[in-house]
Amino acid sequence: MVGNEKTVIGLNYDAMLERAINSLPEELKKSEEWALPPIEIVHEGGRTTITNWKNIINVLNRDEKIVLRFLEHRLGTVGWIQKGRVIIQGIYKKSRINKLMDFFVKEYVICDVCGRPHTKLVKEKGQWIKKCEACGAWRVVERI
Repeated sequence: MVGNEKTVIGLNYDAMLERAINSLPEELKKSEEWALPPIEIVHEGGRTTITNWKNIINVLNRDEKIVLRFLEHRLGTVGWIQKGRVIIQGIYKKSRINKLMDFFVKEYVICDVCGRPHTKLVKEKGQWIKKCEACGAWRVVERI
């Protein structure tokens, strides 16, 4: 060691860190704020329709059937996808749908280690695993 710098095979820590950051894909380097778009709901004849479903699914980067299954299970009802919207049997307040979607994001989208939304859901040996493409962390998530 020379001074306060730690060296490993001729490279100091700062040089190795810079090299690692430069090797990341550009989309992972961005530190912009990620947020779920506001959910737009319409009540029609005993049903709740999420009108901006396609937009929400694009931001979540998840299979829409998985997200719908989550909502159906948590609300205790059935639903179906139709022309970029989702229709759920029953009348549900926007606040309840928002709370469920916030929980979905926390449990199935945002990385627990780095806090980024760059994760994938993978099913391995009968369990769902959330894997982060930004930091490499992973964990088994609650059943969907």
